[in-house]
Amino acid sequence: MKVRLLLPQPIFQAQRKKGTSIVIRRKERVVNGELMFIRFVSSEVDEHSHVSAGLFCAAFRLFDEMALSDHEYAAVADLMGWFRVNLRGPFEYRLRSKWRAPRSICWFRCTAHEHLTRARELATILEDRDIFIRTIKCYKTGYVLYEDDVQVLAQPFADMRFRL
Repeated sequence: MKVRLLLPQPIFQAQRKKGTSIVIRRKERVVNGELMFIRFVSSEVDEHSHVSAGLFCAAFRLFDEMALSDHEYAAVADLMGWFRVNLRGPFEYRLRSKWRAPRSICWFRCTAHEHLTRARELATILEDRDIFIRTIKCYKTGYVLYEDDVQVLAQPFADMRFRL
């Protein structure tokens, strides 16, 4: 798995196709001609990033505040354990923009199929316990601080904050 720490500005590559104008795209996989990033959020607002709290914040709150049946507890613990092993924590790395890090949010890449499947399973369990989870699909993430093959950590652009 390749890990890159990036500066806040995006890296672009110009591609030229025969008979067309220059197409500017980031060096990534492209879905339907566009990059797509996916985020699962709850109805709570995160105190640090000031946008909707993510899936894992909602799962930890479920552990702390609600009584779960043995079956539900085992299912959530199994999924969280899988993510602990298979998903790197971006805050474990030295980030160049320390003042951006607390305001940053994580996005899954659309190519992380196994991670997205497990995230949807976790969202289904949370929704069964009346914690509403919605999915946000976006083509831009903001100022990228960290990225790997599965996820991107980015501080949202100012025009994105009201939608998140």
